[in-house]
Amino acid sequence: MSPIPRKYKKLLVISIPVLAVFVGFIAYIYEYTSTTHYCGTTCHIMEEAYETQLHSVHREELVGCGDCHLYHGPNIAYSLIYKGYSGMKDVYKNTFAQPVVLHTSEWSQDVIQKNCLRCHQDVVANIRISDGPQCFDCHRNTPHGQGTQSFSIQTISTPLHSIGGS
Repeated sequence: MSPIPRKYKKLLVISIPVLAVFVGFIAYIYEYTSTTHYCGTTCHIMEEAYETQLHSVHREELVGCGDCHLYHGPNIAYSLIYKGYSGMKDVYKNTFAQPVVLHTSEWSQDVIQKNCLRCHQDVVANIRISDGPQCFDCHRNTPHGQGTQSFSIQTISTPLHSIGGS
């Protein structure tokens, strides 16, 4: 076996640390953009969902946005592709086609359904759900409520602003 030529050693010495920094950067961005705080404070269309989620049973200390809206399986490539697709779709829509109401794609609905079942498997163990409605068909207002209508006349203070009240 012949020794590695000098030019390839130099390339390896440079490329391995660069690759390590790149992978670390991607991991950091993935984790940072998966937080509930990031979703709720960087995108104006998500403010109401963020606000209502803070006052639900699924509040941030217990369940974050990513627990429901991101893939949680063993396939890292699938997870990166789904998050990249979903994130870029949201950036595009918020930049060029400002939505008034958010709608989930079929792919997102599949991810959300699997996450409902993952967390609530004991609750649904005796329910036939394979060919029936999705969990969110009946529980559409969980955890986000019906917007500002889901609160009473009491003012609720949150990190962004107050909801409700008169």
